Amino acid sequence: MAKRGIVKKSEARETDKRPTRWRRYEHFFLIVCEDGNVEPYYFDTFKNYFPEETFFLKTVGTGRSTKGVVEQSLTEKEALSSESNKNVDEVWAVFDKDDADKVAATIANFNEAFEIARLGGVRIAYSNEVFELWLLLHYQNVNHAKPIPRQEVYQLLEAQIKKHPAYTEYVYEHGKTSVIDALLKTGNEQKAIERAENLLTAHNGTAPIYANPSTTVHILVRRLRELIEYYNYAP
Repeated sequence: MAKRGIVKKSEARETDKRPTRWRRYEHFFLIVCEDGNVEPYYFDTFKNYFPEETFFLKTVGTGRSTKGVVEQSLTEKEALSSESNKNVDEVWAVFDKDDADKVAATIANFNEAFEIARLGGVRIAYSNEVFELWLLLHYQNVNHAKPIPRQEVYQLLEAQIKKHPAYTEYVYEHGKTSVIDALLKTGNEQKAIERAENLLTAHNGTAPIYANPSTTVHILVRRLRELIEYYNYAP
């Protein structure tokens, strides 16, 4: 018999893993990301703003291509619905253009992702070229008429973060979540939303694969903020 005050490892696992009380949640929200690290980490931070057991937000990182992200979002939707015995209210796929415009096969893959999403009721938050463009917009405007290669986005982002006294020694490392930690302390989300919206307006309906620079991540973020306000409303 274990001594009083000591918990066996098997018992600790059972104690720590409490069952999710699915019936208490009013809204189920699924975000499936191309990136397996930074993007899920970023969207997970929104969980902190919701009252407990009101809004269920699940993020999934895939490491897959654009079409693969959308396909997995449908699989994840079905799995979450089955596990919770609830309808999943909203599903979002988050991916980048990257080099999708370079050859015919990847162009087709990128464009097909949008069609699969439309048919499956999945909403898309894309970035051209990279998700980090959305982060950069927290600090500065960018010219819609001048395509920005991803390496330049990374360099500009690092330079902007370094302007803040607590981050003068900051070094951007692709794939590291430290960029999100810095963003949350130094970035301006409302300005980022305005700048992203202005980019879309300036591109005037240009197909996403050719609209460099552009992003629709702000639409997803704005939706999350609307829900945060709704679930925290106190009459």
